Amino acid sequence: MIAASPRKLVPSVVVAMVLLSGASFVIFPLIPALQGSLGVSTAEIGFLAAAGFAAALVAELLVAPLADRGHARLMAIVGVLMVAGSLALSAAAGEGWQLIVARAIGGFGFGIFVIAASALLIRSDPSRSGELLGRLGAAELSGIAVGPLASGVALSFAGPGAILAVAAIVVLLALIPVLVGFRETRSASVGDDPHPTTGGIAAGVIGFDGTDADRSLRLGAAPRSSLDLLRSKRLVGIVLLYAAVMVPTGAYDGIWPRYMADIGAGPLLTAASYALFAIPYVIVAGWAGRLADRRGGVPAYWRGLAILLPIIALYGFVGNPWVATGMGFVESTGQALAFIGAAAAMAHAVDPARAGTAQGLLRGIGLIAATIAAAVSGIAYEAGGQLLLFGGTAVAVVVLATVGLLLARGRRG
Repeated sequence: MIAASPRKLVPSVVVAMVLLSGASFVIFPLIPALQGSLGVSTAEIGFLAAAGFAAALVAELLVAPLADRGHARLMAIVGVLMVAGSLALSAAAGEGWQLIVARAIGGFGFGIFVIAASALLIRSDPSRSGELLGRLGAAELSGIAVGPLASGVALSFAGPGAILAVAAIVVLLALIPVLVGFRETRSASVGDDPHPTTGGIAAGVIGFDGTDADRSLRLGAAPRSSLDLLRSKRLVGIVLLYAAVMVPTGAYDGIWPRYMADIGAGPLLTAASYALFAIPYVIVAGWAGRLADRRGGVPAYWRGLAILLPIIALYGFVGNPWVATGMGFVESTGQALAFIGAAAAMAHAVDPARAGTAQGLLRGIGLIAATIAAAVSGIAYEAGGQLLLFGGTAVAVVVLATVGLLLARGRRG
């Protein structure tokens, strides 16, 4: 079996992810200023977010299997370069459609980077996959905390183009930890596989109920596509759980600055709301991952959903930006439990040799939900304001999560 050395890998993943996510999210506090300078409509803000999600979707469904064929390090390098290039293009943009194209390039790069990092982490220590994915998530949210806050502060003395250009340079620094730590070493042969009944690298999925569909996933060579995993009802359920919590990410990540401005927030408070949202996630992520490893990913998920869902619905009635910021602080804890719980459930259910493929499928289907939500979010906000946007989001989360929980019930792998 191929596994990464965790001693250098984990800190390298953390540093690189903080740099990538921080630089990628600097654009959001700049959106109101870009609307004025480039004439970007509120509906186009939704398309901006949707472009990033859609491109990451393509990356995570079609390119993810390469992470299981020895190309994880190359994927991470290409991902860093694409994110840097997208920020440089955004800095030079003169029209709204150029921002959308740049965001799509960055979304593709970010998608292949995350899958490469996820695959390496899971294979480095499968028994701690939840905890390690929690660290990855914490690093991503740390970047989200720092990037928007820095751009919000910088907007007081620099233009959006200059801020985006600096962010492009910052992203390139992520090449250093990637080149140093993103490596896989042959630590065990197929015959030494810790799950011999799964057939080692040729295996697909472990921990199912023994149906013919489940057995077929464990036989033969690993497929080039991740879609064969959807023959398991349990995995379909886990995918739906992840998709449910991606709906709010798509629905109001891009609209959030507009919403905050409409209820009276300035650029600095809007940037601070991103930072405050990230803090609980970063603190809780490691514990959430350990809980998922110990009790199972699905139990961790529904605990998070119980926190998350009421907050989403209440956003529809809030008219004070400080209250909305405080609610985001609480929402973050639910997001951490739900996201990490779903990712850990997938990691526990699938052979580590196909970790990249499985995590790519999980994130890819989640991004379909986020892309649809982002594409309609601007239209919904213009048509019905915050009540329609957040109320509709809450309903979508309930439907997807309920179906997912019904399908995902079953023993842990």
